[in-house]
Amino acid sequence: MFDLQRATIEGSQQLVERSFATRGTVSRMMLTGVKSQESLQRQQLELAQAMTHGTIGTMTAMVPGGNQEPILGGVDESFDQLKTTHAEFYDALERELERDVESVDELSAEFTDAMETSTERLLESSHEIEDRTVENVDELSAQLREQLERTRELQDELESQLEDRTEDVEKLLETQAEQIDAIQEQLEQQAEQAREAGGTSIPIGSDRTIEEIDGIGTMTSDRLSEAGITTVDDLTGSDPETIAEAAEVSTARAREWIDRAEA
Repeated sequence: MFDLQRATIEGSQQLVERSFATRGTVSRMMLTGVKSQESLQRQQLELAQAMTHGTIGTMTAMVPGGNQEPILGGVDESFDQLKTTHAEFYDALERELERDVESVDELSAEFTDAMETSTERLLESSHEIEDRTVENVDELSAQLREQLERTRELQDELESQLEDRTEDVEKLLETQAEQIDAIQEQLEQQAEQAREAGGTSIPIGSDRTIEEIDGIGTMTSDRLSEAGITTVDDLTGSDPETIAEAAEVSTARAREWIDRAEA
């Protein structure tokens, strides 16, 4: 981008210099053309004067006693005046063209000097801006790399913490599962001991509720009640699969409840 800008500036300077050079060349060509035209017209005047002399001489020779001197004197005087006017006109024109050429040369030199100075300043400014831009880009790139490195470190730290937390949660879940298994096993042992002691037998009767059966708590009773099983008779009259599905327990556990109700 900066190279293109500098090339454009230098191209503009060269274009202006060529423009002034062309103007000077045109002015010099016009001056040369005017001089050539002045010389040609002067020759034409001299030729016309000579031809006029010849014509007058021929005419006076045909007239007896004719005197051509007065006539020739008047003709020469007219041609001399015409030549003087012609010379003055072209002298003035040449002086104007010469001044124009000199003015163009002077203006071209002054403008070229000013243009070169301005172009040099612009090029220096362009280099300075480019250097500053490169420095800013390098600094920004360094900051971005540093920020990226910090982000990666933070990400690694968060992943490590997440892994530690995950391990802690897994250990906690395993511990809770072991505790639940131990409690369930303890409850089963207590139920077995109570059954062996005969304390879980429940006489069959329609007025007995299912909560009197050892192992059926309030939550299980509510689930069975929703399925229409509210009494001991309902329990013994149902198959183990229906009871297991309603209470959300295993079929073996449901069969134990039926056995206890029938004992």
